Amino acid sequence: MHALSPEQTRAYLAHIDQPAPTLSDRTALDRLIKAHLDRVAFENVDVLLDRAIHIDTDAVFAKVVGRNRGGYCFEINGLFGRLLLALGFRVTPLAARVRWGLAADAPLTITSHLLLRVDFADEAVIADVGFGSANPTRALPLRGGDGPGEWPFRLLAPDATHDDHRLETFLNDAWVPVYHFDLQPQHWVDYVPRNWYTSTHPDSIFRQMLVAARTEGAERLTLRNGTFNRRGADGQVTQRLLTDADEIIAVLREHFLLGITEDEAPRLRERLEGLLRG
Repeated sequence: MHALSPEQTRAYLAHIDQPAPTLSDRTALDRLIKAHLDRVAFENVDVLLDRAIHIDTDAVFAKVVGRNRGGYCFEINGLFGRLLLALGFRVTPLAARVRWGLAADAPLTITSHLLLRVDFADEAVIADVGFGSANPTRALPLRGGDGPGEWPFRLLAPDATHDDHRLETFLNDAWVPVYHFDLQPQHWVDYVPRNWYTSTHPDSIFRQMLVAARTEGAERLTLRNGTFNRRGADGQVTQRLLTDADEIIAVLREHFLLGITEDEAPRLRERLEGLLRG
């Protein structure tokens, strides 16, 4: 992973409506995370359009900043990490095993999620803008404990029963797992086959349904096919069911800020109609 160019850095900061920070500290990091989550959606539209997903710097920059689109972790966490490097942060890419939505005894999953370790003089934290529905709104300290933010998360350090770090979120009166990870630094080349699996394998969730997520103030917006949810800071969910493909495309444009073009809309409409039929 290498830093964005000065020109890309300025354009990306303008895209998320942020000035260049004067200090590369925790406060600046949290502000950048929140700004990114507010402006750049987690989404898999290009996967549904059967497009190849490229995760090199120029391709992701062109997609997010040039085309007003989002992406999933290999795209947007990769781009965000390159922005942080350009701004003087110390960044190490890591890999996690997703446990979100799985039973406690579910089989081991592959390391299919890219997240970022950021080191400061006095602490190390995890930064993540690319998980989707359960996404912390601020950095979480690696030492463990409850993390700050509008939506409650906690990061648990290894202990006598677990040899890895565990991210959890409080949902329906219980702490539930999001993902597990260790601190082994990852080489960028190793994300290439993970990205290929995520975008092409028939068992990948991104091949099976539309997913999108974005933060709006204290609310987390999520979309799965035709189910559009708003989860507030108090955990309350407002749900809207979308039964028409054109209505879904309108929601993607209006609420997830996606620059879906008129040329893309017919093919996306066709895919969405198939997903709605089940």
